[in-house]
Amino acid sequence: MSLFFYCFLNFMKKFLLILIFLSFISQGVFAKKIEISEVSNNKIWVYYSKQAKVNYIAFVGGGGMKGNPTKSGNPVAKFGKNFREAGSNYYIFPNPKKKKALNNRKTKDHIKRISILIDHIKKQNNLPIVLLGHSRGSISVAHATNKIGKEKIDGIVILASITDTNGSKKTPNTKTMRYMLKNPKVPVLVVHHEKDGCNVTRYSSAKSLAKKHNFKLVTITGGGTTGEVCGPFHYHGFENKMPEVIQAVHSWSSTLK
Repeated sequence: MSLFFYCFLNFMKKFLLILIFLSFISQGVFAKKIEISEVSNNKIWVYYSKQAKVNYIAFVGGGGMKGNPTKSGNPVAKFGKNFREAGSNYYIFPNPKKKKALNNRKTKDHIKRISILIDHIKKQNNLPIVLLGHSRGSISVAHATNKIGKEKIDGIVILASITDTNGSKKTPNTKTMRYMLKNPKVPVLVVHHEKDGCNVTRYSSAKSLAKKHNFKLVTITGGGTTGEVCGPFHYHGFENKMPEVIQAVHSWSSTLK
């Protein structure tokens, strides 16, 4: 191999790497951690896209978002990059304090922090703002729409939501979607797996709720069940079905003004 040809090949390799890098940058898609002390002592993970058509604020279930979302199994945390790539600015709402669980989602303080983040986003762009809540995250979303309403929120999505108590003593009726979404002030999308086996997130309850209030219902079928029934690696967490979930959510959100 001649020296000229060898140098030419090296040049082409570097040139191709530069093209790939520029192609990635041109998509305007990247993740960032921002700090808003009035919202949380934790950094807020954001996935930005220059092609965004909507702003999502995602609320993780269980004890909330205490750390790095990329290490979380929760679907609305783990798949932030995928929501971004669908064409959105994607914010993962953090817990107020580091390493502390979010115990009470129905407080004035919680709403205040959500409202501050929404105000921050509205200063960045005028795209629709949609709140997504998975499992217990649906409590945050429902409470926010009742307290803030259409003045700041364009729609909400409840995924595998806490819909009914079904006899559970751990979940009070006042924290169920059946109670909290009697008269929502914004459009509601219900996304649920037909075989969700968690007692307080039964599909039959979600289907009944959607029918009663004429909410849009997306029923997910199939997927995996490698984990616990009420965990992220089961029907409750839409295991192996999140691409379908994201497509449905984004399709619905695109109809909002």
